[in-house]
Amino acid sequence: MADAIELTVVSHPRWLRLIRQAVLEYARESGFNARDGNAITLAVGEAVGNVIKHAYRGRTDQTFSLSCRTRGGFLEIEIRDGGSPFDPSGAPDLRPDELRAGGRGLYLIKTIMDEIEYGRDGEENVVSMRKRLVASTAV
Repeated sequence: MADAIELTVVSHPRWLRLIRQAVLEYARESGFNARDGNAITLAVGEAVGNVIKHAYRGRTDQTFSLSCRTRGGFLEIEIRDGGSPFDPSGAPDLRPDELRAGGRGLYLIKTIMDEIEYGRDGEENVVSMRKRLVASTAV
């Protein structure tokens, strides 16, 4: 699949369902089974939630972009936002069994995706996630 999708979305939580549905459909069209597609969608939902909550500090009037493409045997997802810079080394990386509300998004993303990178491109935060394309037989 050489096609890509690109979305520019307002930073309001009401659009999370639309984003999740688009990512899930793209993952399925790329060959992922339902379980893997749902896991990828969870990782993207966590990353987008972090953009809204942390980069934009809950402001619902900002925009960010999300793209999905397949390249080099991977599903690649990139999220770009103009919010506060993010340094992953200073963020909590809690395991699910630790007793505390919140703070597990990064753990989930790292567990689900094969590769993840955080960076800055000018005034934008850039989160790049990759998941290896594999032959899926279970639905």
